[in-house]
Amino acid sequence: MKRAIFLDRDGVLSEEVFYPPTGRWEAPLAPEDLSLCKGAAAALRRLAAAGYPLFIVSNQGAFARGNTTLAALWAVHRRLIDLFIREGVHFEDCLYSFTHPEGVVPHFSGNSLERKPGPYLLLVAAARYEIDARRSWMVGDQDTDMACGQAAGTRTILVANPNAGARASASRPDFRAADIGEAAGVILSEDGLAPQHEAGGL
Repeated sequence: MKRAIFLDRDGVLSEEVFYPPTGRWEAPLAPEDLSLCKGAAAALRRLAAAGYPLFIVSNQGAFARGNTTLAALWAVHRRLIDLFIREGVHFEDCLYSFTHPEGVVPHFSGNSLERKPGPYLLLVAAARYEIDARRSWMVGDQDTDMACGQAAGTRTILVANPNAGARASASRPDFRAADIGEAAGVILSEDGLAPQHEAGGL
């Protein structure tokens, strides 16, 4: 059974975008709006070099809320993957929930099994790829990410996101980090895989 890293996407790996029509910071609605968080590629290369398979687990409810199309959301995903490929980063799998509890699109609205904070997608990935959840990590910037990881049995790291506000107000993660780079350092140190000088600085 392998250990792995499960990663939220927006606010952790890619920058959130402020859209005046909704008045909110949220996931990119079009591929041209997407940009990687500073240091994200370098952090993931470190984790991959240490032997961790990398998974994205992300709620993407913009289509369900009527703000964009599924085709646009898939184009955003493809741009993300392309940018990381250029940086030498490979994901084992990307698991998305396109539903939203307050959505307006039929079949994509209301309660759903796979949407975080439920652990469904993590449990499916763990079974499919023979992952030991207890030795794995969930890294995110919201309460829902932490609850998802905890329900699946992973250790959790809350990455600071100044745009998250109340979305991370009640989180009780195992660790906190300023960004994905610092989170990678925590993981490598806790699992005994960090160089001595790096582990000593945490």
